[in-house]
Amino acid sequence: MLRHGGTTAQGRVFRSAAPEYLSDDGWAAAKAAGVRTVVDLRNAPAETRRTPEHPIIRSASLDGLVFVAAPTEDPDDVEFLRVCGPWLDHPRCWVDNARLARTRIARVMRAVAEAETAVLVHCAGGRDRTGMICAMLLDLAGATGDAIIDDYADGWRGAGAYSGHGWIYDPDQQTWRQRHLPATEPQQLESQLADRVPALRDWITTFDTATYLATLGLTRHEIDSLKALLRP
Repeated sequence: MLRHGGTTAQGRVFRSAAPEYLSDDGWAAAKAAGVRTVVDLRNAPAETRRTPEHPIIRSASLDGLVFVAAPTEDPDDVEFLRVCGPWLDHPRCWVDNARLARTRIARVMRAVAEAETAVLVHCAGGRDRTGMICAMLLDLAGATGDAIIDDYADGWRGAGAYSGHGWIYDPDQQTWRQRHLPATEPQQLESQLADRVPALRDWITTFDTATYLATLGLTRHEIDSLKALLRP
């Protein structure tokens, strides 16, 4: 829902977890939906390697797609690890992430603004980094706070319903390590969301995405393009 009535436009921005799990049919469906630009928020190569569990796809399945590498985090940044490391996968770290990754987030938003048709935004799990960028896009479109929360919650529940592998930061050991993440039970998912929604509400009431992007050097035209993206 938008603050001044109506709903966001469909089929312009898609979000997902790691797309290496897509089959040929999956990529065909994405392209049929209009996706031509794929914005990858992960850090390469640690998070982007294909593994034996990923389906083998034909190179032709990726024809016509533009892939933009635009990570939102610097895993080697000492200040980022100090203030965000304990709160990765939590909206509590979004303000600091935005403060410390200005150039990176500018690249993400420019890639989205320049996309000629629909765009797919994804990270590894599709819930936090992707959730932050999608919350910014919804804020620009004029979505209500409840709509932003609902989108975040849907992404969190969707990601938690599947098992996978992810990189986590151990603040005590000050190191990254890969861990298998099993599917999360529904009751635990709701508990996780209950812990995160207050921080997300605080972000919604205090963070002005348009002003922030202007400080990054995005032009008025770029910001207006992003505002219009999800509006009917």
